[in-house]
Amino acid sequence: MVLTIYKRRGWTSNDVVQKLKHSCGFAKVGHAGTLDPLAEGVLLVLTDADTKRQSEFMDLPKEYLVKVAFGYESDSHDLGTPVRLGSKAVADNLTREALAGVLEAYVGKTRQQVPVYSAVHVAGQRLYKVARTNAASVLSPPYKAVEIYALTICSFAHNEQLCYPELSAPCTVAEFRVSCGKGTYIRALVRDVGIQLGCGAVVVALTRTKVGEFSAVNADSVDSIIAKYREASPEQTSF
Repeated sequence: MVLTIYKRRGWTSNDVVQKLKHSCGFAKVGHAGTLDPLAEGVLLVLTDADTKRQSEFMDLPKEYLVKVAFGYESDSHDLGTPVRLGSKAVADNLTREALAGVLEAYVGKTRQQVPVYSAVHVAGQRLYKVARTNAASVLSPPYKAVEIYALTICSFAHNEQLCYPELSAPCTVAEFRVSCGKGTYIRALVRDVGIQLGCGAVVVALTRTKVGEFSAVNADSVDSIIAKYREASPEQTSF
């Protein structure tokens, strides 16, 4: 069985897997593409015999909706680590046209440097674990080939007040839709765009809206899936 789950913000992808495994009684449960804890949206969960099809689903194109605050930076390129000021003056004078011109250059095949806060192995350790120590400064995250199929600005505004304590002052904000191949880090894309613009940029909200033909519109919450299985098998215990 392949379940289209809407992962909520704050959960890890493994949280979803473990909760479904223990609450629904599947022998095997896995997912086809990690979503960061601060991201939400479509997470494909594979159960039992379908766990063998993981690579098939990992290869599917993805679509994201990302909200970005300009004039800020962080080590994780989102709100997961302390946010510091970039160039607020440059961000305040950023135009939609200038942003569109920079984004255009990222469409197609390119190379991304993997974020330090990621699960990639370097020197036998997960990068995000090393990033929490002083040893992070001596590591050079690898580059990987990725492909972005389309990149569209959905909205752009100056002096927007965001409801995040890390960003107390009004700032320049944009939201854009990204269609991309497997392995693309949206946080790395935002980091690189911020660097190229000369002001810095961080992800403040990220939603995966599609994986192949699996859409957030048709996704189920973890609780709704568990409720269905409990109704079918009342003897199942909770997580």
